[in-house]
Amino acid sequence: MDEKHFLFDLKFLIETLFKEKIKIIVITIIFTLVGIVYAFNSREEFVSEGKLLPEISALGSSNLGGLANLVGIGGFELGMKNNTDAIRPDLYPNILKSNLFFLTLLKQEILNKDGIKLNFEKFYHYTIEENENVESKYLTYFKGKPNGVLVLNRLNEIRIEDLKDRIIASIDKKSGVITISVKMPDPVVAAGVAKFSIDYLTDYVTDYRTEKARNEVDFLGEKVAASKGKFYSNQERKARYSDQFSAPTIRFQTADVQRERIESEYRISSTFYNELLKKYEEAKIKLQQETPVFKIYDPPAAPNKKSEPFRALIVFISFLMGLFFSSAGILFYFIIRTNR
Repeated sequence: MDEKHFLFDLKFLIETLFKEKIKIIVITIIFTLVGIVYAFNSREEFVSEGKLLPEISALGSSNLGGLANLVGIGGFELGMKNNTDAIRPDLYPNILKSNLFFLTLLKQEILNKDGIKLNFEKFYHYTIEENENVESKYLTYFKGKPNGVLVLNRLNEIRIEDLKDRIIASIDKKSGVITISVKMPDPVVAAGVAKFSIDYLTDYVTDYRTEKARNEVDFLGEKVAASKGKFYSNQERKARYSDQFSAPTIRFQTADVQRERIESEYRISSTFYNELLKKYEEAKIKLQQETPVFKIYDPPAAPNKKSEPFRALIVFISFLMGLFFSSAGILFYFIIRTNR
């Protein structure tokens, strides 16, 4: 196609569109009005962010020496070993993608911008689902509920999928800062959910990292209590026996044998109790050492500025769509009519 012919076609297209300018203007105005109505009726959304700085260095490298060697005392084994941090910080955001997290969130009490405290599930239904009636088929559960298995209805599945888009956690691998972003129609609720997400994450990681150490502290605490009672009992028994035979009386071999037995049981119970007490204090120190440290780098704030909808952008896009579709439709209709 030569340049002259191209210019002729372009001129012809422009003339054709100009002749149908009224239709183009009308269609463009209709699209723009629809965009305006949509923009001003769209629900406002607010985004609140919180930043968390976790402890990066691995814990559990300290050796309390001798604590793992307390084996066979009283017929039990501690099995205390150096613990390693199984959850890497870059995996922390995945905790906030679990079904258990969202189910816990739905049961939480939250505060909205009007200062009213309500259940988050109710807030979600009235504000995000706009109080729509839920069909009974979305509320039914499977009858089988095995232990350790979550059985969800369809409604909860839909809600969780939506909340996964509204609650996003990410980590900056260079700085290690975890950012938790929450989008909600209410700015105060958005900040509250962000704070709950931070608390849930820190509590989960802390419980996971210290579970074994806490179990060992509880186990040793029970053993210390039991051995303390036995030690005190033997101590009182020894004192009573000493008082009984303290006066100068005729000595019997049976009395000496009994005294030796009582003193032997007292020494064993004393040694056992003191050794357990020492290990118990060491275990408490280890628990403190293995408790991870989190610092809220930037607490969530209730935003005053909405994140969406972008009304001006929606109206502008609607205008462009109206202009494009009206022009394309007129040209398409003209080409079909010409080729008949």
